[in-house]
Amino acid sequence: MNRKIKIALIACTIVFSMVVICGCDLFIKTNDGKVDLKWYMGLTYEDEEQNDIEYKTSVGSQVAAVALETEYSKDYAIIKDDDAYININTVKENIDKRFYWDKKENKVLFTDAVTVYSVNEDGMATKEDPADTSAYSLIHGDTDEQVEYKVFLVENGKCYLNIRFIEKFVDIKCTVSKVKEKTPSIISLQYQSGEKTVLKTDSDIEMRTKGNYQNLIVTEVPEGTKVTLLEKGKNWNKVRTDNGYIGYIPVKELVDEKKEKAEYKNDDDRYIHTTMDKKVSLAWNQIYSQSANDNMKELIRNVKGVNVISPTWFSIKDKKGNLSTLADLNYVEKAHKNGMQVWALFNDFAHKKLTKTVLTSTELRNNLEKNIMFYVSSYDLDGVNIDFEYIEKNIADDYMQFLRELSILCRKTGTILSIDNYAPSEWSGYFDREQQLKLADYIIIMNYDEHTAGSDEAGSVSSLPYAEKSIKDTIKEAKDTSRIINGMPFYTRVWKETPQGDGDGKGTLVEDAINGNYYLTTEAVSMETAEKAYKDAGVKPAFDQQTGQNFVTYSKGKSTYSIWLEDKTSVKARLELMNKYQLAGAAYWALGQEKDNIWDVISAYFK
Repeated sequence: MNRKIKIALIACTIVFSMVVICGCDLFIKTNDGKVDLKWYMGLTYEDEEQNDIEYKTSVGSQVAAVALETEYSKDYAIIKDDDAYININTVKENIDKRFYWDKKENKVLFTDAVTVYSVNEDGMATKEDPADTSAYSLIHGDTDEQVEYKVFLVENGKCYLNIRFIEKFVDIKCTVSKVKEKTPSIISLQYQSGEKTVLKTDSDIEMRTKGNYQNLIVTEVPEGTKVTLLEKGKNWNKVRTDNGYIGYIPVKELVDEKKEKAEYKNDDDRYIHTTMDKKVSLAWNQIYSQSANDNMKELIRNVKGVNVISPTWFSIKDKKGNLSTLADLNYVEKAHKNGMQVWALFNDFAHKKLTKTVLTSTELRNNLEKNIMFYVSSYDLDGVNIDFEYIEKNIADDYMQFLRELSILCRKTGTILSIDNYAPSEWSGYFDREQQLKLADYIIIMNYDEHTAGSDEAGSVSSLPYAEKSIKDTIKEAKDTSRIINGMPFYTRVWKETPQGDGDGKGTLVEDAINGNYYLTTEAVSMETAEKAYKDAGVKPAFDQQTGQNFVTYSKGKSTYSIWLEDKTSVKARLELMNKYQLAGAAYWALGQEKDNIWDVISAYFK
């Protein structure tokens, strides 16, 4: 090889080594690559050929990025004339959940503690141009208010709220930076209260997409710019500027660190709750027919320690929001004479299609709410117990709007509102127990059905570990204990296991490679029926440490029977959980399934 070439190669190698050893200083000085801000801020999407395509709008002049407190929204905003419109999902997920879009009637609602504000899509025409309905909107509330802007836009099946409408109800800081050369419009939103760490840039510095110099430049940040610390690193900090740029700046370029307290007002103090001056001890009374109301006197003859009774009287009966009723005024009068409040139960058990139809229409939902309050007034009810169990994820927002609207009516009349909830689980996370407790006076955990008729293994209706976990998870979600009631079962299940070869094909076929396949059947029974079953079999209960309950098992013919008992032992343990977690009380499903000796245990906790 030519000597000059060798020397050149050696020199190049030395230079390259120096670059690596010195932390890529040469690369730092020469890297002027800038990130595509539209891509970086979520204003593009990939087509089928994986090309980045910019979002466009047909209802505004341009799309805009939305800078939240710590990240960019996945949904773009729209700029129209001088107004900025934010996707309602962005608002609900990050700022305030109380905004609601009725897709059927195409109207926007905001509901606070005392008023529902609504706006139809059609705006108001100006006198100068009667054909132009985009300049004004009419906000319906306790009184109507005309505003000089369009409240919301609809595009591609999505709703966008005018920032001015949002600011009418929510305390936020909004900064809009209009498009400039290759920089998109940015809507910067700040809304979280609390202490924040702020710093200043020590010189003109490049903000980058990640914490090293090899990553692309987001923007040039001038010397003396105030930034909020999002993530503290060893060499790079993730920060946010007030005008909505989010990225990484070297630690050595940030100075004057200090704490600042951000305070944004809320209206939490307007959510006034009507509660009892003692712990709630509620017994559900399952009513199947009008004549069943006559059994109330006999059912409560030996009852002690109960101060609320909840008859299952009402159910959605049609797609107009009307209710079927088994209510009885004499029943209410008897309950009151016996020192019990009446919180009538309203359910949606007729058909899940009715639930969706009614809750997703503001008109039908309002009719349902009016019907509920009509019966509250007509039957002198002390409270309402909502037991809607056909709430799927796709109507969870509509259900919450129903609760918001109903809570206003209950709050105005001093009617106690309680809401029944499943024990928390992966599939029920969308029930938003924190919002529910803000709206309602009480939420009740239906703390049973750990094992049901559909289970493929025998087990307790509500083991003590299961019950305690449900309480803890509810508290974690609701962020309070003082208005949570723990529901417990007065029923249990008799489980029957029959070898496959001896079975009649009924029940669930359980495959068991060790002991052989078997058919599993189960029946829900009262405490007394369960006791009779094991006594007839000549066996005695033994305490099961794993479930915290008394347990029996016995054989009859070629079948094996198992029962995890609900009795004085399990009831006392559940009431101890009530005290341990300082809950608002206990509820029992259902009257008539208990043994009389249970009331001595219960009354001791509600003196």
